Amino acid sequence: MERGAAFWNRQRRAPLYEALINHARRRPHPFHVPGHKMGRSFDQEGKDLFQSLLAIDLTEISGLDDLHQPEGVIAEAQALAAEAFGAEETRFLVGGTTAGNLALVLAVCRPGEKIIVQRNCHKSVYHGIMLARAVPVFVVPAIDPVTGVAAGLRREDVERALNLHPDAKAVFLTNPTYYGMGIDLAKMAAVVHRFGIPLLVDEAHGSHYGFHPELPQSAMRCGADASVQSTHKTGVAMTMCAMLHLKGERIDRSRLYQALGMIQSSSPSYPLMASLDLARRHMLTEGTQELERVLALMKRLRERIATLPWLLFPELAENSVYTTLDPLKLMLCLRTSSLSGFELKQVLERHDIYPELAAPDHVLLASSTGTCPEDVERVWQVLERLAPPSAGSANLLARTGAVLSSSFVREQVMAMHEALASRRIAVPLEEAEGRIAAEMVIPYPPGIPLLVPGERIDAQVLQRLVFMRDQKLHAHGVHDPDLATIQIVT
Repeated sequence: MERGAAFWNRQRRAPLYEALINHARRRPHPFHVPGHKMGRSFDQEGKDLFQSLLAIDLTEISGLDDLHQPEGVIAEAQALAAEAFGAEETRFLVGGTTAGNLALVLAVCRPGEKIIVQRNCHKSVYHGIMLARAVPVFVVPAIDPVTGVAAGLRREDVERALNLHPDAKAVFLTNPTYYGMGIDLAKMAAVVHRFGIPLLVDEAHGSHYGFHPELPQSAMRCGADASVQSTHKTGVAMTMCAMLHLKGERIDRSRLYQALGMIQSSSPSYPLMASLDLARRHMLTEGTQELERVLALMKRLRERIATLPWLLFPELAENSVYTTLDPLKLMLCLRTSSLSGFELKQVLERHDIYPELAAPDHVLLASSTGTCPEDVERVWQVLERLAPPSAGSANLLARTGAVLSSSFVREQVMAMHEALASRRIAVPLEEAEGRIAAEMVIPYPPGIPLLVPGERIDAQVLQRLVFMRDQKLHAHGVHDPDLATIQIVT
């Protein structure tokens, strides 16, 4: 896309950040919240570290605008973000992609209305469906036969669901996945739009998409009606910061704004919002060059890892079940039974390398513009020194923790919100087969529900729950963190 001098002159500004700095420089007398009064009263030990942020930790006073009714510098910052990310409108989120996903479901669905959903979506999409009291129509993702992880949706599966449920109000999918795998969003958007409904995309891990030729295009550039990006995950905003991008007229924006007003704090953090303003500017003015550097680093790391017979990683091929792959994500898949993903994570952490995620047969490394040569070299040094016996072409899918398509298919006996509101009891995990789940079991990370309320607990999911318990894996949504028991509907 052609970008002239006027575009770059606008994008070099950071209006919200600039307004906060200018206000702090006036050394004002703050008779308003927050109580630390721009850092004048704060814990003495922490003051040195927090002081610079406390000076701009302000509130909706004159000149600083209001996130819930933006008309000044926040409105200007959001307009610049929309221009940068190819949207018609952008809204800042201080509750992460979670807030955007919740608001989108509430905007498109009323109680009892259907929404077509990718079964391996983030828990926030499920929570939105529960709040809206909507009816999910789950579509099972394709499974990558090389790594055994769930990838994206097939267009033919989505089209089949749309034909079976012509009254569905939207399609909500995840692109890219936690592992960086993606689909052809432009073709998917064309399919969905033939049915006259919006395509909503959880693009939490794709805020950098479209900013370098080696990266996939963003959802907005591919024709999605809405996308939510965690600008803190692959961008440089502070944790909890995200953006909701909009395009077209298929979404009732007044309902969306109302939902955002209910979900987000009435006292949003100004440092967080300012970091979104800066993250947008950084990606345009410095990010492309930094991406060039880190993409070369990750390419070289892959070349070196390819020489290790006990490891493999996803590579885009003609027969892949995904059509795009984020080069900033590196999934280290083990081809040996002498070392698990959890054990590899422990080895890495002993050398001060902290991965994004570990699973029975893999470890996920997430790089970004902030990844430096020393980081990458340290990973290679540790991996090179390890020499576990190789299993050659070991079948990763044969491992107990592997994902199968059927892992996402089970009987939905009652609506999720009804199951949550039902009477419940806790039973030993081994006695739960055939019963109806009254709680959500969410391995975390990545935050994708293995079991949702209202589903019947079958033998396969029970086996996976027992595996989680025995491996002491961390889960959200459960009353018993040890998974000795599980809550069922009585």
